[in-house]
Amino acid sequence: MRKTLIYAFILATAMMLFEQCARIPGSIGGGPKDETPPVFLYSVPPNFTTGFTANRIHLHFDEFLQLKDVSSQFYSSPPMTKKPEVLNYGKRLRVDFKEPLLPNATYVLDFGTSITDNNEGNVAEGFTYVFSTGNYIDSMTFTGRVLNAFDLKPNPKDDRVATWVMLYDNLNDSVVYKEPPVYIARTDAHGFFTISNIRPDTFMIFVLRDMGGNLIFDVPNESIAFSDTLINIEPRIHHRIDSLFLFTSRNTPDSIKEMTPEILHTDIVLFQFEEEPTRQNRLSYTRNEANLMRLAYNLPVDLDSFKIEILEHEPLENWYELETSINRDTINFWLTDTVLISSRIVAARLYSPRTDSLNNLVYVNDTLRFNYDPPRQAAPTRRRDRGNEDEQRQPKPIEMMNITTNIRSGGTMELTDRMSLTSSQPIGNIDITKIILEEEVDTLKRPVPFRFARDSTNIRRTFIDWTLKEDTRYFLTIDSMAFTSVYGVNNDSTGFSFKTRDEAFYSSIEITFENIPCPLIVQILKGDKEELVRQMLLTDGNVAEIDMLSPDTYIIKVIYDSNGNGRWDTGNYSKKIQPERVEYFSEPEVTTHSSIKTELQWTLKGL
Repeated sequence: MRKTLIYAFILATAMMLFEQCARIPGSIGGGPKDETPPVFLYSVPPNFTTGFTANRIHLHFDEFLQLKDVSSQFYSSPPMTKKPEVLNYGKRLRVDFKEPLLPNATYVLDFGTSITDNNEGNVAEGFTYVFSTGNYIDSMTFTGRVLNAFDLKPNPKDDRVATWVMLYDNLNDSVVYKEPPVYIARTDAHGFFTISNIRPDTFMIFVLRDMGGNLIFDVPNESIAFSDTLINIEPRIHHRIDSLFLFTSRNTPDSIKEMTPEILHTDIVLFQFEEEPTRQNRLSYTRNEANLMRLAYNLPVDLDSFKIEILEHEPLENWYELETSINRDTINFWLTDTVLISSRIVAARLYSPRTDSLNNLVYVNDTLRFNYDPPRQAAPTRRRDRGNEDEQRQPKPIEMMNITTNIRSGGTMELTDRMSLTSSQPIGNIDITKIILEEEVDTLKRPVPFRFARDSTNIRRTFIDWTLKEDTRYFLTIDSMAFTSVYGVNNDSTGFSFKTRDEAFYSSIEITFENIPCPLIVQILKGDKEELVRQMLLTDGNVAEIDMLSPDTYIIKVIYDSNGNGRWDTGNYSKKIQPERVEYFSEPEVTTHSSIKTELQWTLKGL
């Protein structure tokens, strides 16, 4: 009986403890989830201390803390050469300085999103600690937004490289290559920034996506932005330039527009870009197929000065067919010498361009070994098969030539399309009599005359041109042996049908522009990735008409083609050239309808 009472007491006590635990906020099965971030209580020395002489700071919060990504999130402005160390002591953080502080300077320690609570990971976002080594706290503030110059979007949210907005009191243009700035701020997920506690002065402003992690512009493909004018920080309320609202409003979540609309009225908008590379480098050399050697460069190559010579073998006089990409930065050598094709290693001497240490373009000799490793076959299962293993590993003869087209079988060919045929091997000969194009007329097939055109750079591609008719079904038949490759290999026979649409299916857009400062590139885009559907160059007049558009929802954009070369050009800091400006139509999307012309009026903001 006594044991029974003891067991009952233990069980009742356990149940009471379990019930109490269930009432703890955030615990399993009981109470609402804790969504409150840590609350700052006090610090030693106090926040906004003047005459600061300490070498460490203690920050006290109301709950136990975690530090997340503190090395990338925490920073100081002005920046320090030796970054302060941030240590976690439960409900207290300690910041240790590793170098002497500047005299008469106001410092801002920004913790970003590094401070979270221990249980739920709620972020004490935007917490800052401010102090001055002088007699007063500098109180000027400068705000802005950084957007990509080509599409007016901020850097992607998953971008792990910080974008810094930097102020320099050294107004020499070359300072960005040599010295860290005096004030910095990091852009947020939407490209906004605030540089606070600045002294009144004149500064140069520069933006850097700092891949080197040193606040110095020393990596060629770092994204940058700069202002054509100096920034005057004065003890007054800064101008809120209404014309910037267009740029800050676009690509801004509605939640920000509704809850904090004042953030859209910034002091400045800076347009970020990557400079055109100027240093010529070879990116790779590969031989993924037995008959193809490929060289890739970061810049176009002058083929007149480019030379390649086979070593360790005397090749045929014409041992390759040359193919290049449109901008000549990729060079394909399609091997035609069977000895080279069957060799596991092809050694070659290359005379090609490279930029030297003095930034001069020079041509140098390199010896390259193009290796081809044939695909591995299944492991031999019989002893007599194992003797053939080396033979199986040798390059196979070229046996197949495939022909593909840009028009899907059974699909639709738009009246604005051009049909292309692409082969898997360089084309040596085409027998046009073995290619038949027909149209359907009253259920009967009738031959259609067409023209053949070879691609000027791609030796594997050809075009078929004819006068397309609306609302018509076509049949294309390619007999075997219509195409013969440089290896003497023929295609298999193939055929497919496709149709065109009724012209009444299409829509059009007519845009009347006001305030045109230079030639415009008018672009019709589609989707979140802004896929280019159509573009036209407007050099005369003020009306752009884009017809034969599928009825859909589009984004409309113009590029201010200042130099009239028909394409968007990036900027150059050393030459003080800004990237060409772009502008989007005020309506985020424009919907078109079949047989209807959508007429738009657009007053441009100008350069």
